[in-house]
Amino acid sequence: MNAEHKDIQKILPYGEQLRGFSNQKYITPAELNRILRERGIFALSSDKDYTVPLLQTLLLSPKEFDKIREAFSTREDNKKVNSSDINWANNAQILVPDLLTVNVDDFIKQKLPTCKLEQPIRFAPVTNNPNHLQAEFSLKRNDINKSWYEQTNIFDSTIEFINDSNGKGRVIISHTAPETKELAEFVVRKQVEEYKKKGVIAPKEELRKIIFKDFSNEERFVFFFRLTNHLQSEYFECQDIKDISIKPEETVLPDEIKWMEELNKILLSGKSLDKKDFIKENKFHKHLILWSIDSTFSYNFKGQSGVFTVNFGFPDYTSKKENAEFELNISTILPSKSLDARLKRLLKSQLLSEMDKQKSIVYNNFLEYKNKDN
Repeated sequence: MNAEHKDIQKILPYGEQLRGFSNQKYITPAELNRILRERGIFALSSDKDYTVPLLQTLLLSPKEFDKIREAFSTREDNKKVNSSDINWANNAQILVPDLLTVNVDDFIKQKLPTCKLEQPIRFAPVTNNPNHLQAEFSLKRNDINKSWYEQTNIFDSTIEFINDSNGKGRVIISHTAPETKELAEFVVRKQVEEYKKKGVIAPKEELRKIIFKDFSNEERFVFFFRLTNHLQSEYFECQDIKDISIKPEETVLPDEIKWMEELNKILLSGKSLDKKDFIKENKFHKHLILWSIDSTFSYNFKGQSGVFTVNFGFPDYTSKKENAEFELNISTILPSKSLDARLKRLLKSQLLSEMDKQKSIVYNNFLEYKNKDN
């Protein structure tokens, strides 16, 4: 997320400075419209194309600017989750005192020179469980080439090592920016190497990531739909598939979907997209490359209920193609009862963790099914 400028208490922007600041994604149109209405100014639309030009003609009072600042500073980036399965040695305990602190100074200097680690990376047991370790860290990135309100950004990340049972486990990376993901992946590689030296992980054991090329076109449809309409969970129920990213193979297509031949990429938005013939009918799947789905779920979790939207997919497919890694994130969450910002963040994090567990179950079941056929 963007961090406030160090001299924000001394700045009262106007004109072009205020235009850029107000256009930040963290500040909603409704918040700007509210300030204009309090001034007796009513725009034709609450869209920023209308409200920002009006706003930048004004000289805001310190109190009015504080309202915009508050909106800016309370927004957080959505955390994205990448997880890998791993096998631990029999009867292994992953809490190893020698491996709780990780030195990343040289890596940051070489790979992330514009970033600074806010605090040392240190693993600690989650709820005193020696087989569930977690490290949280923040990176501060400074970019003097950007506008005054964008020069400093703070990105959070979490790394988890989990030994579920019988040596089966997961490594989870939650990140909010490419920089935190890159640093987290380095920490994971380093920790796995150290665990191997200690005998906690077998020497030839490797992290098992979910990669785009692991699936045929038909299998990818099956995997996505098992994560949505066929998810077996006591906490979640899929309500709808609302967005799909898809494109046709460069082959001769069946007559029913021949209209796709001239399209490089198709982004579909709407309701009940899984009911569309070319999505519903298996016979079309081998001709279609599916890499992303947005689905809405209702949830009933630890006394909380509501609706949230999850993006499942391979977000780097357009750049990394076959080597893109699977990722999921919760883009929106609407609790049925009002929650303060801290409790809402905690709930979102817990739901994301549970959804990642379901993803691992679905993927492992898929692998078992696939191996039986082979």
